[in-house]
Amino acid sequence: MKIRCRREKFLPLFNLISSFTSSRDVRPVLQNVKIVADEKNVLLTATDGEVGGRGVLPLDDGFVLESAGEAILPSKLLKKILTETTDDEISLEFENGKLLVRGARSKYQLDTSDDWDKFPAVADFNETSYIKIAAKSLCELIRRTVFATDVNNSHYELRGVKFIFSEDRTIAVATDGRRLAFQECASERCGEKSGEGEFSLEAIFPPRALNLIERSASDAAEALIAVRDTEAVVRIGDVVVSTTLMVGRFPDWKTIIPDRTAKKRVDFIAGELARAIRQAEIVATENKPGVWFNFTEGSVDIAAAGEATGESSVVLPIAYSGEDHKLRLDSRFLNEFFRCVSPEETIAFYFFGDYRTLLETTDGYQYVVMQLA
Repeated sequence: MKIRCRREKFLPLFNLISSFTSSRDVRPVLQNVKIVADEKNVLLTATDGEVGGRGVLPLDDGFVLESAGEAILPSKLLKKILTETTDDEISLEFENGKLLVRGARSKYQLDTSDDWDKFPAVADFNETSYIKIAAKSLCELIRRTVFATDVNNSHYELRGVKFIFSEDRTIAVATDGRRLAFQECASERCGEKSGEGEFSLEAIFPPRALNLIERSASDAAEALIAVRDTEAVVRIGDVVVSTTLMVGRFPDWKTIIPDRTAKKRVDFIAGELARAIRQAEIVATENKPGVWFNFTEGSVDIAAAGEATGESSVVLPIAYSGEDHKLRLDSRFLNEFFRCVSPEETIAFYFFGDYRTLLETTDGYQYVVMQLA
């Protein structure tokens, strides 16, 4: 195999696909990227054994095929070479177990994996029934939920994000038992349809797969999602991401989101509230985390106190009337929520007579935080 290509055409896709490689030494071949070049395309694939990615570049897009074939690319070394070189054009040639990388002013001969023939196949998207969703919406679903998972939980399957697909909507929800993030958006069920009655499909996606899907979708217009048994396949432009789904019990998340009709509500500008929380939490410590919200007529006093640090108090004027109310929340959870919303966004802040607090944006993003004792 030998190809010549423009560096700026090859590097973005190679960087993306190389992020699917394994960081563990259990199967060294999985630390590489496989390349297959034929008369039409250059195909790059990589997998860590659970999440895989494949990307295609057409030969007429800055590529010249001198000889067809396939090879294993040592991911870390080649990434460094492509990042540091100033050569505009490079050639990749695989011969006698060596990868030759040449530019106008540089040349490298790299060793490749001895068991490259054991490199696993990475699934392509050949589905006839799937969900179509705007890539921007999918990225928002992921960004607004994936941080709320619990990688260490073993009782429930809280390590992933649960997706619920229907005819025209997609819901994503994640919880670690102390907070819950919920987001939904419009989508479309496409292709072959079987059975009668209301369509609903559920799947729990691992965070690593979702992060890679979000990265793959950053410049795309739409994504196609197919779920089959314990695997999901997602096509985003010329990139396909496949992942093993998580199997286990997910809690009844609908019972965690409180009824907003039995509530007290205060509206905040997201940036103003986030800034006040950051100011108050300066004195908080690991043993005394969180901030207090002291609601009184016309204002809220956001306060904290730490061991051997002191106390803080930041007062915000608000449109609140009613009985004084006091609650305490983990500021770390609040900070993660505010990183997902615009500073200009209006936030509805609901607090109840029980242990829950609900934050909701105007576009329906809901975030439930359990109050600290």
